[in-house]
Amino acid sequence: MGSFCMEKIIAKVQSYALQGIHVIPIHIEVDVSPGLPNFIIVGLPDAAVSEAKDRVRTAIKYSGFTFPRHRVTVNLAPAHIRKVGALFDLPIAIGILIASGEIHVEEAVPSMIGELNLSGAVRAVPGCLPIIVFSERKKEPCIIPQEQENECTIGVAEMTFVAKKLLDVVAYLQGEKKLPVVKKEEGIQIQNSETDMKDIVGQHYAKRACEIAAAGGHNILFSGPPGVGKSMLARALHGIMPELTHDEWLEAQMIHSLLSERKTIRDIPFRSPHHSASAVSVLGGGNNLRPGEISLAHHGILFLDEIPEFRRDLLEALRQPLEDREITITRATGTVTYPAAFQLVATANPCPCGYYETQRKRKYCSCSPLQIQSYQKKISGPLLDRIDMKIRLADVDPKEVIQGAKKQGESSKKIRERTQEARTQQQKRQKKTNASMSAKELQQLADIDPIAQKILEQALEQEFLSMRGYTKTIRVSRTIADLDNSKKILQQHMTEALSFTSSF
Repeated sequence: MGSFCMEKIIAKVQSYALQGIHVIPIHIEVDVSPGLPNFIIVGLPDAAVSEAKDRVRTAIKYSGFTFPRHRVTVNLAPAHIRKVGALFDLPIAIGILIASGEIHVEEAVPSMIGELNLSGAVRAVPGCLPIIVFSERKKEPCIIPQEQENECTIGVAEMTFVAKKLLDVVAYLQGEKKLPVVKKEEGIQIQNSETDMKDIVGQHYAKRACEIAAAGGHNILFSGPPGVGKSMLARALHGIMPELTHDEWLEAQMIHSLLSERKTIRDIPFRSPHHSASAVSVLGGGNNLRPGEISLAHHGILFLDEIPEFRRDLLEALRQPLEDREITITRATGTVTYPAAFQLVATANPCPCGYYETQRKRKYCSCSPLQIQSYQKKISGPLLDRIDMKIRLADVDPKEVIQGAKKQGESSKKIRERTQEARTQQQKRQKKTNASMSAKELQQLADIDPIAQKILEQALEQEFLSMRGYTKTIRVSRTIADLDNSKKILQQHMTEALSFTSSF
């Protein structure tokens, strides 16, 4: 909050800094004192914040005010936190106007963010949504750029004001006009995937696996020769995912807001990086510690098409976020933690040429046993062990293809109704997906039938499962039971879950 003190010629305006999606209040203190004309910003500013001096000075002049011909000191507190970006332009300008006596403010000054152009217009800044959510939860009014009004409609409770230019904020502070208030968005349109399950011919076993994966949020790998529908199934899985809760949707959009991305359609995040993508683009990092693809896929799908073609070090780096559902990026410039509760969906050919063990009469595998072994080893055992479901796709019978052109299968819309019902049961039972349940939570909530438990123990004793595989099989069987509307995990649920544990 802000105030004006004539005796000390100090103004205080509150703004915010971001560490990932975590918001930190920043107190901007402005002092205008006698001395040679100078403009100093202290408090660990980056280059963009330091350059605010020229933007703010010109914006104040073009707005019809006089920039003080004295020593101007701006302190961004707390000083140990690195200040990044141009979002401090607006509060710095208001602080200078108050401290220099250009404007007089009787009431408390609300928090504010915004970049200023040279004419005094308030421009959009990255990360506006997390800031609005924070200020609303603290019940603190905040002024944001008008062009970001639509971005923030999902996270407000009518305590957020929008301004188009510096003069609008000045007029509001002096009681001469009111600023528009952001209205909370009542409903968001939901978009279905362009690929519908009914358009996929055959592959009934794989479609069933997609339904289970979507219902429980399980990681899944499709392997098989080219042209059997691996990529199509992965994209169709996106269309049968249950709807996100408001909190999940809001958290996902807060991450996208850091990159100035705003989706007007309430869709499940779906990220599909190319296999040539760098580790920084997928995991996050860089000079500004920006989020990567795995965080942009938070509460959604990370699709890795032809996963063996990705760099080995990048794939190995996925192991930790797959387990912890978040990623911590540490660089010389600082440390930041981003949420990364994504669902991994991947495809792979069985060998470099793709036709190993194919049933096609005119297609033969040209790879040597060493090439096949080397190719399959590109996905390490520890990474495979973190993938809940592994599906081998075979060639579709030509007769089924001909019949499929005349008769369509079950639509994504109908399948989505079942996955939504199963996900609702999970939310009521444990407030999270089955895939994110810990071993302790499974022990308390899985409710396994004695016969099903015996089948699982036999698989473990025969070294068919690792300890992690033992846990993930329970998770998958719990999802199958939910789809069957069964309170207990029965024999058929456990048997089906075990069928999805085959190796790559």
